[in-house]
Amino acid sequence: MATFAGLLTSLAFGGMAFFTLVMAPLVFGKLGPDQGGRLMRDAFALYYPVMAGLTGLAAISAPPFWMGALLSLVASGFILAHLMLRPEINRLSDRRADGDAEAAGQFRRLHGLSQMLNLAQFLALFVVVFGMVNH
Repeated sequence: MATFAGLLTSLAFGGMAFFTLVMAPLVFGKLGPDQGGRLMRDAFALYYPVMAGLTGLAAISAPPFWMGALLSLVASGFILAHLMLRPEINRLSDRRADGDAEAAGQFRRLHGLSQMLNLAQFLALFVVVFGMVNH
């Protein structure tokens, strides 16, 4: 089970790194903010459930308790982002595109919160991967 948990955790960690460091800059660089934003909206609709599944399965198969607990928190963060943050960010993005200045400020704050959550999840996965390598 430890090997399975390590594989799933590594897939999630690598997926997050690729999405953040390669996919997002490429999409926005090639398509611009409007088309890129629409594509990323569709991508996030798949990204969060896939990442929640990978980290959730890893959590129930990780041998030391602390790794399973940390992976459970990461999975919960993906579920929270998918069910609560993403829909609200999308709604605010639409209002911002319609010229709503208040929505623009709310969008920036909520988008920043989602970025901080993503960073915390990424760092947690790094800790787990490092812990698995040294376990």
